[in-house]
Amino acid sequence: MLGVKARPTSSDSPKAEVGEIDTRAPFESVKAAVSLFGEVAFSGEKSASRKPKASTSEKTFAIESKLHLAQKELNKYKEQLYNAETTRVQALSELDKAKKAVEELSIKLNSINESKEEAIKATEAAKARAKQLQEASPSEHTKNGSWELELDSAREQYAVALFKLDTAKQELRRIRKEFEASMEAKVTAIHQEFEAKQLTDANKEKAAQLAKDIAAVQESLVHVKLATEQAQRDESKIHLEKESRKHSYKIALQERETKLASLKKDFDPQLHQDLKKKLEETEAEIHAIQKQMKDAKASDLESIAMVTTELDGAKEVLQKVVDEETSLRSEVESFKLQLKP
Repeated sequence: MLGVKARPTSSDSPKAEVGEIDTRAPFESVKAAVSLFGEVAFSGEKSASRKPKASTSEKTFAIESKLHLAQKELNKYKEQLYNAETTRVQALSELDKAKKAVEELSIKLNSINESKEEAIKATEAAKARAKQLQEASPSEHTKNGSWELELDSAREQYAVALFKLDTAKQELRRIRKEFEASMEAKVTAIHQEFEAKQLTDANKEKAAQLAKDIAAVQESLVHVKLATEQAQRDESKIHLEKESRKHSYKIALQERETKLASLKKDFDPQLHQDLKKKLEETEAEIHAIQKQMKDAKASDLESIAMVTTELDGAKEVLQKVVDEETSLRSEVESFKLQLKP
């Protein structure tokens, strides 16, 4: 910030006597006056105008940083959402596979159960036939010599039925294991699908909230940029106005200085002293005449009128000089106040 330059004072300059008119110029030149008042006024204004601009820039940078972080966070949630959705799709695919495997195993289980029932029935029939043949009488054996063949056949059927039954039991155990594994896979797939859905819903909510936050930040950024542009326009306008005022003050100061120089040129201090002395002498004469009039109780009206007219004229001249001095001082002081920041 520019410093305020103090007006130099001289300790050697003579002090004005009481009743005398100070004819010294308030400024050495117009340039000195402009540099004195203009620099003070505009230095404060420049520093004041820079502060809001810096504050606005910091606010814009903070909002842009917040927007960048929010967009980065949103991209992260979008990636998580995509991964969760992929996991969910895979879990649903595994669940469908598990459902199909369960259905296939259920069909196989029903088929094995039917084969088991048939094997049990065949075994029971073979056992009953073998028992029947063993309990038959010798006469019946003689009648039908093929009973041994029948018994062997029944035994073979029984053995085949037992083999089928054992095979069915083994297949049943295998299917049960596959079924249990399929059910575990199904439960795992359902659990994964549930977790993926929860994560997807949570990420969707976070992404939606972040999108709202980003929209709000973008709107704030637009407002800040508009405010910045408006502040810059206002600053330019104020700068132009101040330049215009500065120019007008410079012209006015030149006019005042010219007028002051003219008054100083026209003003004669010696004449002022002569008028003042003449006024004192005239007043003394008036007092003397008044005393003479009082003592003599006679008056010369024409002489008194002439003296009074001269006195009044002298007073008027003196009063005009004093009024011009007062007016000039008032204009200079007023102009000083106008130039102050």
